[in-house]
Amino acid sequence: MRFYGIPSEDRVLEIVNNIVQGEWIFEDTKEKERKVLSSEEAKKLLQDLVNEVKSWKESLSTLSKATVFIFVSEPSEPKAFKIYDTSSLGCSTSLTPPRWKVFLKDLGDI
Repeated sequence: MRFYGIPSEDRVLEIVNNIVQGEWIFEDTKEKERKVLSSEEAKKLLQDLVNEVKSWKESLSTLSKATVFIFVSEPSEPKAFKIYDTSSLGCSTSLTPPRWKVFLKDLGDI
């Protein structure tokens, strides 16, 4: 599955409004938390995560406003989101795992 980085949190919110009905999985890879959500709960959770990213960009002066933290599969018909946190930044040769994942249950693990 291909993911697209979305640098604008406002655009991410537009995409969130297009998520499809069904059961969604929320996974916090740091806290080892996983739960099943309705599509409405997934929208609310994603909105909260987008607001978290916005607050990082406002409070961290060294962070570029164009830094991409949120990735989505097919922006026109989103089925999965990967959200990275500030610990992902740096000079690594490989990308660290996303902090949070929100995806349709039917996809299995992503």
